[in-house]
Amino acid sequence: MEKNYSSNNFGINNMASDIIVGLDIGTTKVATVIGYLNNRGKIEILGHGKSASKGVEFGLIQNLLKAQESIKTSTQVACSHARMDGISSVYAGIAARHIRTGNCKHYIFRSNHNALITQEELDSMKRDVENIALPPDQRIIAIIPQKYVVEDSADGASHESSDPVGELGSKITGYYQVITGNYHEIKKIDTCISNVNIATEELILEPIASGLACLTEEERQRGVALVDIGGGTTDMVIFQNGHPKFCKVIPFAGSVITKDIANVCNIPEDTAEELKINHGSCIPSKSNPNRVSTILRPHQQTPLRITDEQLARIIYSRVHNDILGFVKKELENSGCMKMLQNGSGLVLTGGGARLRHLVDLCQFDLGLNTRIGIPGIGFADSLSNELKQPLYSTSLGLLKYGIEAHTKGISIPDLTNEEEVEKPATNPFSNLNEPADDSHNNGKLLDTLKKTLTKFFEQIS
Repeated sequence: MEKNYSSNNFGINNMASDIIVGLDIGTTKVATVIGYLNNRGKIEILGHGKSASKGVEFGLIQNLLKAQESIKTSTQVACSHARMDGISSVYAGIAARHIRTGNCKHYIFRSNHNALITQEELDSMKRDVENIALPPDQRIIAIIPQKYVVEDSADGASHESSDPVGELGSKITGYYQVITGNYHEIKKIDTCISNVNIATEELILEPIASGLACLTEEERQRGVALVDIGGGTTDMVIFQNGHPKFCKVIPFAGSVITKDIANVCNIPEDTAEELKINHGSCIPSKSNPNRVSTILRPHQQTPLRITDEQLARIIYSRVHNDILGFVKKELENSGCMKMLQNGSGLVLTGGGARLRHLVDLCQFDLGLNTRIGIPGIGFADSLSNELKQPLYSTSLGLLKYGIEAHTKGISIPDLTNEEEVEKPATNPFSNLNEPADDSHNNGKLLDTLKKTLTKFFEQIS
């Protein structure tokens, strides 16, 4: 949050709120956006910056020095764009393989069942859930209310409610999804940010932030699944009745596709990434079998010659079998498929959403109406076309979350506090789901791909 700024540079003498910064530390890029809420209730962007992400793999910070240098570069570019000397704090995103999801139930008895249920009571229940017992290496990232059951002591009847404020009852039972992450991985993010003299206001689960930027209120009310395909992870969140209902982080995304192309074709990853972006598709039958890309390979005299159709077969194997395969599995596990079929379906965003024919494949594999999510919901018309791209959904969503938190007093657990909080002895989790281990699948898939495509390359190399 920035309170010191020069209004004569921006012409914003009557800003309705302080300047807020969103920071997306991704596997392939680090993006920073600086903005504020104008007097018309729209978000104005003052500046943005992007740098190549170094030291980050699959959403995990592996090299702190390299990662913090990427953060420093991104924030400096954003400040220069905004003509600011610097920033003091950010709202940062988190999503990686260490993310876990669990289910929790909590109830209270009300002393005065003739009084209307208040929001303060629900908030107090949620704060109680924040103090559940967790494994020592885990910290809470988000608590998502799923539903409430309200009971009446007079006749013993009960009913389910998504928002019981204003209702009557003697007992309220809340059902929650609890998102947790590894404490040491969380601490790495905070350390990298603090080492460039910036404080972390809050850490926000990235798919929830992305949903704020590219989903309409109608979609979130009717029911919609947002799938954010980044470089290191594919992040999924399901909204219903305006609120997040289910979240999951899937350990397959765009960088895995690039690695597949590089390994199968025996080319550098940066060349494979360029090949994927310029000629890639995830449906072989929609690709041109006659258009050939000729690629020089290091230390080899014979260049690689590969058709768009052959390239699409490599991409299809990973997208269909792993990325969308896991998305479908989690959608079914969520119990929300019928709701999504009758609601707003699925929205794709993130840098991976740019892959050709991905919408068609999603609709075929998942049986859901699908569109590409372009960030911009709640932003001023001055939002540049450069930022109206799926790869900026998370950073813009983090900015929007920060503005809403600052202006509406949203409160989530503080993940940057090193002090231990005393927790109850019992653990009310019904389950904690471990992130998927894809190492076996990776090797098996690459072996299959290489065997399948060897004869193609023998013919055309």
